Amino acid sequence: MSQNLRVLIVVKNNDYRCFLSKVIRAIDEAIEIADPVAHAINAAVSLQKSPADLVLLQVETPLTEGVKVLEKLRQCFPDTGVIAMSASGAESSLDAAKSAQLGALDFIGGFGADLGEEAALSLRRRLMTLIGLCRARKNSRLARQLRQESAPAQDVGPKGQNPIAQRQMVARTTPEAPKRSPKSTPSHHRIELIAIGVSTGGPNALADLIPLLPKDLGIPLLIVQHMPPIMTASLAESLNKKSALEVREAVDGEEVLPNIAYVASGGRHMTVASRWTNTGSSAKKHIQLTRDPPVNSCRPSVDVLFYSLARAYSGRVLAVIMTGMGSDGMEGIRALKENNCYCMSQTEATCVVYGMPRAVVEAGLSDERVPLGNMAFRILELVRGQNQKGETR
Repeated sequence: MSQNLRVLIVVKNNDYRCFLSKVIRAIDEAIEIADPVAHAINAAVSLQKSPADLVLLQVETPLTEGVKVLEKLRQCFPDTGVIAMSASGAESSLDAAKSAQLGALDFIGGFGADLGEEAALSLRRRLMTLIGLCRARKNSRLARQLRQESAPAQDVGPKGQNPIAQRQMVARTTPEAPKRSPKSTPSHHRIELIAIGVSTGGPNALADLIPLLPKDLGIPLLIVQHMPPIMTASLAESLNKKSALEVREAVDGEEVLPNIAYVASGGRHMTVASRWTNTGSSAKKHIQLTRDPPVNSCRPSVDVLFYSLARAYSGRVLAVIMTGMGSDGMEGIRALKENNCYCMSQTEATCVVYGMPRAVVEAGLSDERVPLGNMAFRILELVRGQNQKGETR
């Protein structure tokens, strides 16, 4: 069932295009490389003539032509993965953040045909991971298509809609039945904090979720999005403009307060620790940012945050695992379960990459699988004490 990938390179510089072609062929000689395109505005025309599974798209400031093209590609070719790239010496935080929010799989800056050996190896490893992701997504789509084609023919439903399409629509709007962890039991204890772990596809997913949460959420929200340093501030600023809830990039030493969403700073782990007041009567929670080594090849790491929450909070934490590669967050949830954490995971059909949610589901740690479109509603139900047994509807 597995088929070879087709890659389109959209880069202005001919030497850079040749260099990227060599890197891709070194990863897998079977990958088909389409005729290259020099200008981003011609990318859509090329894809219409001959579809590709992955596009390496050059985006540059100040024209932001590539970013505009990226938006068009994600709208017109949703099954085509896009890696935004910059040949300049430094990554642009504006283009990087915008590219992520528009659904780019990754943003790679500062790479050219004159790369040193170490930097070229780093690029090859990065592209190898992303190509593997695209291949997995393609095989998953082919498998779903085969299942649908082999399904018994049925009568057309209301308004001429095929029942298969109707079921797919329901799957995107109705939470799946919860699969409860042995340590997760119904509880009347109120949720004290929401913690979100997300990676590939996260900026788009967060843009769909966070603006739906109210200004008076009543508890803090902590977000670990796998991103490089230059991008998290732009992500927080973008979410804040769209949301009633205040969203900010976390600052080392600041107190964790209700009705604020804190985004972990790129390149640093975010943890939470308790500090007792001068009177010793109560403990306040404060954010700590560290440059400790990466965990699960990530910094910030979801596991690092979740481990700290397991120590800092004796009450209930709502852990939400969203779209992303790998398994970061799974072991942290296992630790949080000791304090009766409730874990919500995003459904496969609504993930860009069903990696992190799959890991918690297969480990038996997900209490409830919820489509992205229902997450805000479901979070509010749990936070406000409704539907306490985790029943979906």
